[in-house]
Amino acid sequence: MLEHLRVLVVDDEPDLCEIVKRVLSRAGAEVYTASGLAGAERVCVEHPAAIDLAITDLKLNDGSGVQVAEVVRANCPDALIMYMSGLPYFDAAVVELGEDASVIAKPFRATELVDMVQVALIRAGRVAP
Repeated sequence: MLEHLRVLVVDDEPDLCEIVKRVLSRAGAEVYTASGLAGAERVCVEHPAAIDLAITDLKLNDGSGVQVAEVVRANCPDALIMYMSGLPYFDAAVVELGEDASVIAKPFRATELVDMVQVALIRAGRVAP
């Protein structure tokens, strides 16, 4: 399903990172995790040009999902970015990110996550519909 996809998952909740990693790994992706902006920077340095998709929480303890996106794109310009959030002002954040942003609301089911990743890949022309 997601074979050959290299994903960076960034969230300050380690359990959520592990769950997302497990779900996407079962779907065939290679998954790296980071607990915040600093961790995302470290992964990008350790694996230059190796990220196809970053899934990041909008709000992190040491930064924001937008900052993670900037770091990822600086190292992997073709990487797709997907945001996730469980915040009450989630709708306002989506408007600020733009209508083309891929966003998933927490909590989500495993099937929703895989479906959202596939939709993002299709919208970006990376896989056929």
